[in-house]
Amino acid sequence: MAKAAIKVKKKKVKITARDLKHDAFRDHYERFATWAKHHRRQIIRTAIGLLALLVLVTGTALFTTSRREGAEKALAEAYEIFTAEVTSTSSSSDPTRRTYSSEEQKYREALEAFTRLAQKYPSYRDVAEYYAALCKLHLNRSEGARDLERLAQGKGETARLARLALAEHLLASGDPAGAERQYRQLLEDPGELPQAPLKLGLARALEFQGKKVEAVELYVKIATDYRAQDAGRTARERLAALDPSALERVPEEGTSPS
Repeated sequence: MAKAAIKVKKKKVKITARDLKHDAFRDHYERFATWAKHHRRQIIRTAIGLLALLVLVTGTALFTTSRREGAEKALAEAYEIFTAEVTSTSSSSDPTRRTYSSEEQKYREALEAFTRLAQKYPSYRDVAEYYAALCKLHLNRSEGARDLERLAQGKGETARLARLALAEHLLASGDPAGAERQYRQLLEDPGELPQAPLKLGLARALEFQGKKVEAVELYVKIATDYRAQDAGRTARERLAALDPSALERVPEEGTSPS
């Protein structure tokens, strides 16, 4: 049987120059360009919005940094006034060092500086008002004490510092009972304040009220717990004055309590 001849006619495929230049990325770009052309206003509005947001964020960061630096500088200047030396002579080995001729002048200028700090920089208000109250203790004691009492009602370390300053003021002003209350509150929640000076303050307040037995017991405890520190030495000195026999209950420095 003769095999039928099957003739397959091959179809020629014609590749044009357009096909050779075909590129998927280019097609995508052309489609985007067409879309962008019809949505030009929307794109411009979006770009302007993003630019405004960037400017706002950057400006806020720069403003915050500038405010913080300004506040720190104002605080440093006010504190420099507060700690300045009061001297009757104008001559000084360091001409750049700030000095004052009277306590009143120094604390009045310091008060003004801390008041400005509190008004201009709210985030520094607590510490500024604390130092302002200390200044007032030198200018108007009753007003300064009221401010310290108000600040002591707050929370945080500044409130504790205000309560400590109030306790010391009351003790120095002849109100040991009031000082005792403040010291006891501080010892209930001392925060970052070291407890040894607080206990010494409480012992002094008890001593000034004539509560000798309580004062001696507290001095013994302080002398024992802090025997290698200044607080322990101060407690031993007070025991020597109040009740020398109580010193026998206090271990020597460098030994452990029995």
